[in-house]
Amino acid sequence: MLTAVASRFGLGEVIDCAPITEGLMNPNWRLTTTAGVFAVKQLRDAAPAAGRRQQWLLPVLAARGLPVPEVVGAEVDGHYYLVARWMPGRHRLGSELSPAACRALGDLVGRIHIGVAEAMPGVEARLTADEPKTKAGPAAAVAGLAPLADRPRTVDDARADLARLGRIAAAGRDGFDLFAGAEIGWRLRLLDEIGDLRPPDDPDVRPAGWTHGDLTDLNLLFDRDTVSGVLDWDRLGVRPYGREVVRTATIMFEIGDRTRVAAFAEGYRRRFTIGDDALVDAAHRRWWSLATDTYFLRRHYDLGDPACDHLLRRSSEVLRWWTVHRDEFDAALRSG
Repeated sequence: MLTAVASRFGLGEVIDCAPITEGLMNPNWRLTTTAGVFAVKQLRDAAPAAGRRQQWLLPVLAARGLPVPEVVGAEVDGHYYLVARWMPGRHRLGSELSPAACRALGDLVGRIHIGVAEAMPGVEARLTADEPKTKAGPAAAVAGLAPLADRPRTVDDARADLARLGRIAAAGRDGFDLFAGAEIGWRLRLLDEIGDLRPPDDPDVRPAGWTHGDLTDLNLLFDRDTVSGVLDWDRLGVRPYGREVVRTATIMFEIGDRTRVAAFAEGYRRRFTIGDDALVDAAHRRWWSLATDTYFLRRHYDLGDPACDHLLRRSSEVLRWWTVHRDEFDAALRSG
């Protein structure tokens, strides 16, 4: 199969091919050919338009000095593939980074938000010209300053979904079923306690714009303390900027690591203007989404896919700490 990919992209003769096992949604390979070493992705979890958007955006960002790959995409045997030169560096956990490196990472996220905002009008014009039917949606929302509504999940909806999944878990007997059953029971009790803390529906969460969408340790490469590569742009989309800052902080850094969270937020704020209220509101909404989310459970029970089972445990740990220490986390995000 990858021989056909190499031929389609003009990569030369295949010497070696090794799967990359760290990813969750799309198959990835390290492909060595007579022309060099490449990262190859079969795009399953996003539409080909997401690949074309990357193909046009990333060279613009690279020209601005941002550490991003330049990808090309094409369909091969009915599947859409993205190919990029292999980037140097290694993945690092947030706990391995010094406060100065966390500050530099925040600065980089700010630079990315600024760079993408400046580049996207031209990119979307190219995408619209290529595929006229795609012109509605997030790009139109930003271009026309249309409201970006945020409607947090209701307690009743979350409770009904958790109860349904709990019945499925109760019928199972393996370790995941036992953990899921206990976790569902705890979350149902938690909803009884926090139901009055649901964030309000907001028809216009600002500041908002184009964001990477999945800044995690698996999508960042480091050369020592410096980011050498920002990978996997499949989730590029329009969101509140604070949402990406908070999500990245809660995924990258250890539970309760307020020092690194504060350094990361400080670095971002130095580069990109955002108020304390916007970050604290984003934190509240992120916390609520964790408390009411059933994605990992649904992926396991409804789709029969265990790839994200370990993330349920991680989100449980984060949610339990965060529920008790919300004021402390908010303080880490604030300036001064």
